[in-house]
Amino acid sequence: MVGMERGVRIGTMSLTLVMAILGIFFLGWNFPVGDPSGQWNVAGFSFDGLTAFFLFLLFLGQGVASLYGLGYMKEYEEKKSLISFSLSWVAFLGSMAGVLLVNNGFYFLFLWELMSLFSFFLVVYEHEETSNRKAAFIYFVMTHVGTVFLIAAVLYLYSKTGSFLYGDWAAIASELSPGEKNSLFLCFLVGFGTKAGLVPFHIWLPYAHPVAPSPVSALMSGVMVKIALYMIMRLVWLTLAPMELWWGGLMLALGVLSAFIGILYACVERNVKRLLAYSTVENMGILTMALGTAMIAQTLGYTELVVLALAAFFWHGVHHLLFKSNMFMAAGNIIQATHTKKLDQMGGLLKKMPRTGLWAMVGAVGLAALPPLGGFWGEWLLFHALWKTSIQVGGGLLKLMLPLILTALAFVSALALATMVKWFSGAFLGQARTANAEKAQELPWSQTASMGSSMMLTLLILLWPQGLLKLMSVPIQVLSYQSSSSLTDSLISPFFSDFLSLITPYILLLGLFSGTLYLLSGGKRRRVSGTWNCGVPLTPRMQYTSLGITMPLRIVLKRILAFHSIIDKKFGENPYVLQSLKYRGRTREMVEEAFYRPSMKLVLWCADRIRILQTGSIHTYLAYILLTLVVVLIWTM
Repeated sequence: MVGMERGVRIGTMSLTLVMAILGIFFLGWNFPVGDPSGQWNVAGFSFDGLTAFFLFLLFLGQGVASLYGLGYMKEYEEKKSLISFSLSWVAFLGSMAGVLLVNNGFYFLFLWELMSLFSFFLVVYEHEETSNRKAAFIYFVMTHVGTVFLIAAVLYLYSKTGSFLYGDWAAIASELSPGEKNSLFLCFLVGFGTKAGLVPFHIWLPYAHPVAPSPVSALMSGVMVKIALYMIMRLVWLTLAPMELWWGGLMLALGVLSAFIGILYACVERNVKRLLAYSTVENMGILTMALGTAMIAQTLGYTELVVLALAAFFWHGVHHLLFKSNMFMAAGNIIQATHTKKLDQMGGLLKKMPRTGLWAMVGAVGLAALPPLGGFWGEWLLFHALWKTSIQVGGGLLKLMLPLILTALAFVSALALATMVKWFSGAFLGQARTANAEKAQELPWSQTASMGSSMMLTLLILLWPQGLLKLMSVPIQVLSYQSSSSLTDSLISPFFSDFLSLITPYILLLGLFSGTLYLLSGGKRRRVSGTWNCGVPLTPRMQYTSLGITMPLRIVLKRILAFHSIIDKKFGENPYVLQSLKYRGRTREMVEEAFYRPSMKLVLWCADRIRILQTGSIHTYLAYILLTLVVVLIWTM
């Protein structure tokens, strides 16, 4: 049985790897870049440049995650059924591809529900633990709350056109009243914003990602949440056009809020995977900021700024996929080696797991948006887009808001750096804090090779950015309605020249710094000795903890973080002699505490009151039916 399960798992993972290779080959070399705006329509499915780019993300993300899963899932061979995982994995991939390819609202809702259902099965894979079932339930409820809004929008458009085709919806969009278009936009924003993990619809994400197997976390964080933004482009940008100016402003505001709240909670989090989940909220906020900026520029007719903002979106989307997948895989390796998810129970893993530590360091630098890696250039493009938009906007609230958003983005970048320093140093540097960390060993090559492949791709893009820029021009043509030649002139050539001029000083400084160190050391090997501590041996308890590093931030922003501290003091015979002191701190989700918990209490209170209608009498129930029938008849007349 074990052999058959392993065969099925290897077969399905190999199949997805083949899909990735063929997909990247097809999209990178054989796609008609010159005319991506023309759609290929076959039986309710369509394919254009925007679809092609997100299929590229899907193939790339699942290829890396599948390669990692070949080694990671060996831990479950003797414990759980791998057949159910493999089938759910393939169905999840297929449903995501279907959502990207479909151009029919009915098929879209069906595939969207399948995507939610099979991702739920993957999240609840380790259902034996109560916390895992709770997290999966929260994800299931939230994703279906969003689906309610999507169903309402799709059915309304069907009632107006008598068709489920996106093209028929776009044909009558200009005939809709402002109230109708605004309502449809809000329904799409809530429905897709919930799946994308935008604040305040994000509460499922910090629960679901930490409990899912690491390949699933990598795929959901790297690909699935971005598909929601793809659908906003498809059903808002391309279907409900022309857009309203405040739509882009609202997207921009939600993006800033998501980026700030996400990185703030990531900065104070101590769970190694939950921290990365909040980082996903932050990066989805950055992507939404870029999309909102592009929507504003499109509405105002600033074509060059549309291209610049969309370039920031697609560039950052690719690099977030690679860096975040790498970090979730690193987290999976750490958890398998130490059997804990708490940063305070790790430490010193760089000596025990050098390959994992090396690639995790590269991923942390990328997510911290430090030059010269690709994470920096995506945010640099977004800074430029926001700054140029603030200069060209004539006046009003938008003129005041954009400089503040630039400041907020800079603050988010600083917190991202602090978060990644905390994550890497807490896990890999210093001394081992527990016996499990002391006994940790490097994982198999299959689990580190997938990390290395994703990071080598980012380095390849760094050395040869024209390839990605050419690929990015495909969806940008669809959204900005420009030709390939004009895009090359306005985006690729200037960016590449600026890229070289900006990256060259960093390369020179790195070479100068390395040469200086070599000369100072005289070309000799370093002498390694213990750290001097006044004659007292260093112990793990003397190290900074993840809680200690971020404590000032917790105290300053305790109202936003809903942070509560409890100090237990035990005195001796008199109140001046302190025998022991224990400190406990707890951070709660502000949005959850302020909105979702009170809403849930209200729903339960209403349900409790409605129970009085259940009398158990058949006569009472017949009276309810009669009363309902009378009301319906009066309403129809």
